[in-house]
Amino acid sequence: MSIALGYSYDELGFLAGGAGAQAGDVAAFLATLALAFAGAALIAQLPESLTARFSRPPALVKRKPVYGFGTMVAIGVGATLGSPLFILIPLNIEQYEVVSLASLLLATVLSVAMAKVYADMYTESNRLGLEGVGGPSFVKLAAGKRSARYFVSRLSMWVANTALAAYTKIVFIVFDFDFMPQILTALGMSQGSATLTAYLIAAGFVGWTVLNILFEQRYLKALGGIQIVLTGVLVLLLAYHSAALGSSGKWDLSGILTLSGGYGWVSALIINTGYLYLLFFGFQEIQALERDAVDRSSVPVVSWLKKGLKLDRTTYLGAAMVLSVVVAASLNIFYGLAVYASHPVVHSLTASEIPALYLAGTILGPGQELLIGVAFLVAAVTTFVPAFLAAARHLSALGEDGYMPRSLANLSWVFTVVSILLLAVLDRDFLVDITDFMVLISLGIITLSAAWLKKGTLVSEKQGRALPVTVAASCFLFGGAVYFIEPSVVVFGAMAIIFAYLIFDVIELGSLGAQLFLSAFGFVCLATVGLFRRPVHATGIMSSITQVMGTNPNTLLVSGLLVASTMLVMNVVLDVQFLNRTSVR
Repeated sequence: MSIALGYSYDELGFLAGGAGAQAGDVAAFLATLALAFAGAALIAQLPESLTARFSRPPALVKRKPVYGFGTMVAIGVGATLGSPLFILIPLNIEQYEVVSLASLLLATVLSVAMAKVYADMYTESNRLGLEGVGGPSFVKLAAGKRSARYFVSRLSMWVANTALAAYTKIVFIVFDFDFMPQILTALGMSQGSATLTAYLIAAGFVGWTVLNILFEQRYLKALGGIQIVLTGVLVLLLAYHSAALGSSGKWDLSGILTLSGGYGWVSALIINTGYLYLLFFGFQEIQALERDAVDRSSVPVVSWLKKGLKLDRTTYLGAAMVLSVVVAASLNIFYGLAVYASHPVVHSLTASEIPALYLAGTILGPGQELLIGVAFLVAAVTTFVPAFLAAARHLSALGEDGYMPRSLANLSWVFTVVSILLLAVLDRDFLVDITDFMVLISLGIITLSAAWLKKGTLVSEKQGRALPVTVAASCFLFGGAVYFIEPSVVVFGAMAIIFAYLIFDVIELGSLGAQLFLSAFGFVCLATVGLFRRPVHATGIMSSITQVMGTNPNTLLVSGLLVASTMLVMNVVLDVQFLNRTSVR
């Protein structure tokens, strides 16, 4: 399994370098996937005791929900106002002008409508006594947990959150080590102290992530409080900076009603909305934390004015999702208008790696540059951790529903970390586009699940099928529009969905059927690799490993795949001939 991950990392790095993929490259990548699947199947056969040692440390006390309305809003706003806005909005508002604003408004309307569907579906889930961990749980409610639609929506949401976490990780590293020392030295700090500060910030980011991964349940309430503080700081900094940036140009919005980019109004609006939706889907992270929400919660300010007012969970979760969308959208639009009013030099803005940082430094000076740098760091933290935790919970939910052994489900956070590291070798724009595409496809399936419910449910009585069908169609339309931005993203996303169906079918075969299929898949990939004879690109991790082992990269891949496939066959023979297992799920 570890060898397969190493090869996958190097192959992705090669493909991300811009080299054209040929048949031999596809064969080599399929061979690494076959080795990874075979390794996962073999690990799944290990006794529970061998994998339990890698699970998270047990909580000191029994799990107890502690998050209320205020914390959920902070989580939703923090996950939505992430580091991508500092890069996407300045470039987009200059390229698309009024269409950019229209796209932001359209994405806001779509997200609010989607939050309404989420709230209604959660009400139905709660009425039936079912948990609603993330939007895919609604697909399970409508189609059943042994449904391909449920499996694909859950896996797609895992891919989307993992890609978002990988993107956030990349831009954090770029900013912390390339820009932060320059900002600090410009303010008078010595080079050595600035470099040390950058390393301390990185260590703090890693420490905060580890704390959330390993001790989330132990310090659940404290972590929620910190999220509220961080989100509040981010909102205030972004609002203050936007006001200052817009004032620097006297809020001159002349020219914003023009349309550039070479597209017509309709096509530009559709394409741009699909591109910018990454800035909005953070609201659904609230639903992924449903298990941590208290049954009844007061509402800040409102409950002070109207003493004793408390909302039940089904009500305040929906309200929190809608409010987080409205707050985040307002700040996104306000910042976009401020950027346009400052009238920056477009060529220099496009050439900068973090446009928001460039604007702050060149127009407002070092002080505002430091302020936007702090906001960027806070946004990275408030985006990465919720995205990572949501991804791990989506993968763990598949284990709870019987798609993988419990021992592997307990390691969902490990698989998510490894996947983030693998995706981090890809291009940043690719990660933005693949996140957009995968999340829109998944959200389309989720909202469509409201239309699959039988008549007579609370959902059908309250809203009928028009709203979910309209929202789902919009998601599929905007997701498909990503093709006009980067065709390879849609191809990659479509392949991911096809592989999800393949994995679902393999799992449905049962343990013996899955092992036989994966062993056959491995032998076919062996023959294919031998036919094309394309050298494996072991230029990173595997280059060092093969040098230490004193072997050829191709030989190690072929040997590993041969051994894994043979072991799967032997394991099937052992189960059938000696243990009398003819059907194992």
